[in-house]
Amino acid sequence: MMSEFFKKLRNVPQVVDSHLDTSYRVGMRVIKSVAAVMVCMLIALLTGSRSAIPITAVSAMVTIRATRGETVYSGLFRVLGTIIGGILGMAAVVIGLFLPYYNEGLFVVIIPLMLMLNLYLCNVLKMQDSCSISCVVTILVGSPITQGATVDDALIYTLFRVQDTLIGVVVATVMNIVPYHIAEFYRKKKSERQ
Repeated sequence: MMSEFFKKLRNVPQVVDSHLDTSYRVGMRVIKSVAAVMVCMLIALLTGSRSAIPITAVSAMVTIRATRGETVYSGLFRVLGTIIGGILGMAAVVIGLFLPYYNEGLFVVIIPLMLMLNLYLCNVLKMQDSCSISCVVTILVGSPITQGATVDDALIYTLFRVQDTLIGVVVATVMNIVPYHIAEFYRKKKSERQ
């Protein structure tokens, strides 16, 4: 029994090596993604909105794609998904304002119902890539509300979350377009010299 264990243990490095890509090098997409997250964090920090840091950074990270076109397409659908998620999260909050015991645990039923509607809408609208961000916004907005919150408070919170997501999407899109234009500029300069 013990010898069998040691035999399997000896094979671990071979199994691990077969699943590792040691030739991988950090590419432009990684650099653009990290730079977009950094810019989002700086914007949130400089505007005094530390609570926006996770949302703007996550939005940038999930929006950036390999090409400019894919990033713009992804960004557009992330914003639409955020709006859907915000509306459904706000609907959960409004329901919570009128239902007793929402904050005490009834949200455990209401928010999943909103998520079901959210996923249905995203799939009907062929926005499958936006399902996750849309559901995250629904959860963030619809989570238990503070005592004394009003519909206006829910609306303001929803608008801030949509704004934060939009900042992340715009930064990711710009970070994906700018390096292309810089590279194009240097290519033209180089060809002019020759």
